Amino acid sequence: MRSLFALPFPELIFRAAQIHRENFDPSEVQISTLLSIKTGGCPEDCAYCPQSAKFETGVKAEKLMDLETVLAEARAAKAGGASRFCMGAAWRSPKDRDLDKVCDMVEGVKALGMETCVTLGMLTGEQARRLKTCGLDYYNHNLDTSPEFYGEIITTRTYQDRLDTLEHVRAARHQCLLRRHCRHGRKA
Repeated sequence: MRSLFALPFPELIFRAAQIHRENFDPSEVQISTLLSIKTGGCPEDCAYCPQSAKFETGVKAEKLMDLETVLAEARAAKAGGASRFCMGAAWRSPKDRDLDKVCDMVEGVKALGMETCVTLGMLTGEQARRLKTCGLDYYNHNLDTSPEFYGEIITTRTYQDRLDTLEHVRAARHQCLLRRHCRHGRKA
């Protein structure tokens, strides 16, 4: 495995393409659409993000979008060929009242026959379970950079905070599959 790290980049691309072709139709591409359901005003200080309230970027803080507007966007995405609809919110972590609304959005998008994805910041274990129970397929949660460099990019959370959220999402998926009481036993 270590020998992979020593390979030239074009060779890595070639090998990745070979593995992909062995497992997937090489001519097929999934189309996904991302919608910012809550833009700007995030209390985090991620050095790369224009949605942080800590920086003057011209991005205005907006409230969480209403359900019907989100579903109209999802219908338009589906009509345009998208099979996955991802919803992102500029939060450190969602409040329970906001999570109720996001769950309604997830259920509405699922009812359209689309895969669902959200990126909402950090989650507690209970929040991850609620999202899984309402039918969420995927949770997007970037690690941003290496643990050693993390404090240079973000000071309002730790690398471990991000790992904890990933563990909550994995545990919610695992618990759901073990109990078989969730309505959707899929990927989130």
